[in-house]
Amino acid sequence: MDRTQEIAELESIIHDYTVFFIIIDVLFFALLFFAVVFIIKFLKDKKNLHASNEYILYTIRGQEEERSRIARELHDTVAQDLRYCKSLSEKENAGELLTQISSILGSTIQQVRAMSYNLAPPDITQNDLAANLMSLCSETAEKSGIEFRFTLIDGTDTSFLTADEGLNLYRIVQEALTNILKHAEASEATVMVRNESGSEEKGLYIFITDDGKGFDPKKNIHFETGQKHFGLSGMERRAALIGAKININSAIGDGTQISIMKKNGTIHKTRWGGV
Repeated sequence: MDRTQEIAELESIIHDYTVFFIIIDVLFFALLFFAVVFIIKFLKDKKNLHASNEYILYTIRGQEEERSRIARELHDTVAQDLRYCKSLSEKENAGELLTQISSILGSTIQQVRAMSYNLAPPDITQNDLAANLMSLCSETAEKSGIEFRFTLIDGTDTSFLTADEGLNLYRIVQEALTNILKHAEASEATVMVRNESGSEEKGLYIFITDDGKGFDPKKNIHFETGQKHFGLSGMERRAALIGAKININSAIGDGTQISIMKKNGTIHKTRWGGV
């Protein structure tokens, strides 16, 4: 074998090894890339699972607190009023007390209606979100002493909302008003509902503001109690469920401003029922 053939064979061997190592390198980097993608996805799913579990715990805790509140209200108001009416009706002069009994029963009926409305607004299935929010503001103002102002811009259209979207938007606003009552120490709050204006995206816009003490939204923590604002997380998750956008701005001592935007025609998939 002459020197030329030896050089050719050597070049062939070097070429084969070069190709082999190039293929190994490509496979290695491909595997490394997919491993990194998998790890990122795993960590993201783990984070989402943690957030979901945290929200589930918040939901369960909220349900238990609501049940306890209803039990207290039934015991302290409805049950006591009914017992008093029963005692009046058993008196010898019960006929002379019918006006008083009727007045107490009328008040009891109103209390039961208020509790029922808070749990499941009777008009929510009629897909009239604006009317439902107006009633919500009125009911909240009556039981809080805070001045709630509701503004509906003329011609506002909410008919494009599905029943599920309307319910979740209602619950978001309800949670916002509940937070105002519990934490804000506000004297005034406003809720404004309108459609797009100018170059804004077509859809429904809801704005909620209060003049309360505010908090730090970056930490999502109530600045006095040091506890996480699970209500805010719940509002954000409800918004995400129906393809809406929510923005929460606040500063300590400077009140809170919440804006909600639901596009007209946004497709969404509900993963759990509205409550």
